[in-house]
Amino acid sequence: MRTDYGFTLAQRVAKPLLFTALLTTGYIFAVATYAAEKETPSTRASEIRMSGDRVTLPIVMVREFPFIEGHVSGVAGKFMLDTAAQDALSLNSHRIPIANLETVGTGMFGSGQSFTTKLAPVVNDIRIAGLHYKVATRVGAQDAIDLEGITPDFLGWFGFHAWDGYTLKLDYRKLLAIFYRNTATADYLAGERLIAELPFDVRRHPNIPVMPAKVGGLEVTAIFDTGGYGYLFVDQETKEKLIALHVLKPNDGEDDFSVTGLSLGGVSVPDIGSIRVDTKPFPASGPTGLPARNLLYIGHGFLREYKTVWDYRGKKIYVLDNR
Repeated sequence: MRTDYGFTLAQRVAKPLLFTALLTTGYIFAVATYAAEKETPSTRASEIRMSGDRVTLPIVMVREFPFIEGHVSGVAGKFMLDTAAQDALSLNSHRIPIANLETVGTGMFGSGQSFTTKLAPVVNDIRIAGLHYKVATRVGAQDAIDLEGITPDFLGWFGFHAWDGYTLKLDYRKLLAIFYRNTATADYLAGERLIAELPFDVRRHPNIPVMPAKVGGLEVTAIFDTGGYGYLFVDQETKEKLIALHVLKPNDGEDDFSVTGLSLGGVSVPDIGSIRVDTKPFPASGPTGLPARNLLYIGHGFLREYKTVWDYRGKKIYVLDNR
């Protein structure tokens, strides 16, 4: 039996793949067990793949989340561009009528609420901005009504295996996601002003960049993900020490801080203007192989300030000036 794990930082929000920070009040940890051993993120929705040396997709920001507009079988809406989602495509079966859904797993949230994970054998007419796929098979689906609280036209997730073999450049100011095929002539740094070059590694998931970091003098593990605002997981005592040292400086919002004295992958980087600090353990520590404490989850609070290049082949994230 193969087990997929997901959690949310929010109000009963399920993510079918790895994890996403969604709302900001509490955690729900979900475990889904799949009966179909042969199903993997790379084989599901295998038709949803990039083609061409360079693909540019416009993004729409809803709160801290990047979305791409499109439609499925005539139903219009938005796909979350989620770097932590492994499946190329996963659909919200609450919004999209999908025939012959096959239940392949069950799960339960920490709250006790259960959910089912399903596969659609065939989905027709998928448009993701300018990308058009006539058909996709074995597509993951689940009732994601809670994510309709973020955007009522939520269609699902657009994830890593759609662009595996490409380098991703994200520009939240110009609202663009640009994908460069991994070739010797890929020019994703041409004309850019480099602020930092950050080496990373991966652990149990090839799409989650992981690197050592320091917050002030505190050694932490950092991860990058577009599916959330950004969090620092530390215990209460550590949080108080960082505040006393002015490494964490309170902003107006509850548990919202700026961060100074930050280094990522051994490289000093500019301050983060806004991040949430949580004194509860990281909920998905076990299945992800990441620490429960001293974890820096880098999301929108950092990514909105720069252009970032996600070079999965070279295992580097480039931070670029976005002016």
